[in-house]
Amino acid sequence: MKFLKENTLLMVFIFIGVGTFTTLAILSSSVSTELEEIGKGISREKGKQESTLEELSVFQNLEFDYSQALEELTILADVEKKQFAFWKKILNPRENHMLKWVDKTPESVNADITRLFTTLRSRCIASEVELPSESSNSPTIGFGNPNKMPENNYGFGFSAYDGFWPSFSKEEAKSIGVQAKIIKELVEFITQSAGESKGLSIIEILRESAGTVDQSHIEDDQFVVGSETQLLLREKNLVNSLVFKIKLVGQSKHARKFINQLRPPFMLRNFSVKRDLLEIQTERTQQDFIPNPFAGEPDLPAQTKKETLPIVKDVNSEFSFLIEYITDINNGIEEIFSDELLRSKPNPDTINQFLTDSGNADKLEAIKSLITSGE
Repeated sequence: MKFLKENTLLMVFIFIGVGTFTTLAILSSSVSTELEEIGKGISREKGKQESTLEELSVFQNLEFDYSQALEELTILADVEKKQFAFWKKILNPRENHMLKWVDKTPESVNADITRLFTTLRSRCIASEVELPSESSNSPTIGFGNPNKMPENNYGFGFSAYDGFWPSFSKEEAKSIGVQAKIIKELVEFITQSAGESKGLSIIEILRESAGTVDQSHIEDDQFVVGSETQLLLREKNLVNSLVFKIKLVGQSKHARKFINQLRPPFMLRNFSVKRDLLEIQTERTQQDFIPNPFAGEPDLPAQTKKETLPIVKDVNSEFSFLIEYITDINNGIEEIFSDELLRSKPNPDTINQFLTDSGNADKLEAIKSLITSGE
């Protein structure tokens, strides 16, 4: 106790030192824990930063890519515009019977087809184009009498509706009406091909059925597309079309004149020629003997030989034409706007510019509807 009394100041300093040390030790432990947590936090944030930078690295050329995409879109619009012009030329809207169709009732279509029979038969008679006889739809090649008058009962692909008209829907009647106009134009081409030349004959004109009712009545006038499918433009789903098959008998100049008149939307998809050569056998007698110039009478032939000689008679040819009539073009512009693209919320101004530049401004409203429904 005496020591403590004599060294009070020292003891005060000792207590102060111990208190300070303890306090600092506690603070040090607490700060170390906080620093450790802060260090861990810094490490976590650094990891997130690296991850974010890695994700952002994909978009580091975003501005350049966007600029490049706009340039490519301009090129695509130019290609689409050229394609649009090409297909429009093929479709030929000014002369296309499907696009020029005026809405009619089935009864009006029936009246048109009834008048068509008389018109086309008279035209063939005037041009001396022979039609299939009542007993046979396929006259023989080299049909003989060129002055034979055409039959007055040929139906030009509509035989079933000569005096009979079933209950057609308005849409099916429209398809038949369009086919009638197309066949009328084809027959005009045929009669114009005859010109002053004689000997042109129609063997058959076939068409596709227009629907379920037509299917049950069309009979021998129907053309069923088989292996010819691969020859048609519509096989690639780029166009809609009507297909016809025509067989003619005549000379090559008839076929040339007919083909030269086919212009869009008529597309000649196949052409074949069947030519018959008729061999007529004749006999030529050949005598094998040596005449005696000093004798009054010639010697008898030692041997008589008979030789058969072929005489080839050139006759008319049978020409077969597969004709596709383009009725609509499907350029697939809507297919560009897939669900994935619509979900990305494309820039409306960019889309408007593309459709306008590519010649598809008429599809703006349809595309806007797609975008709106996709949002």
